[in-house]
Amino acid sequence: MNIRYMRRLREKHKIPISQLARLSTVNRQRLTQIELEDKVPTEHMRSLVDSAISRVIEERRRELAELEADYARHRGRLLDYIDKEDTP
Repeated sequence: MNIRYMRRLREKHKIPISQLARLSTVNRQRLTQIELEDKVPTEHMRSLVDSAISRVIEERRRELAELEADYARHRGRLLDYIDKEDTP
């Protein structure tokens, strides 16, 4: 069985097909079909998948920046109890 780079990238970086679908205009079932079928993908489909992966990267970059900011704010106090005024 041939494996597309899309699948390898998704598995290596733990990108669920549902996340890819959410960030693209292609539904989960169609993405799975594209990933598994032997047909040559169209340029349009290549563009959609490339765009979705780029959006995953952007989303993860924002999430990581938020994690870093939260960690910097609470570093050294991670095992302390949360103050009432510090709750969201």
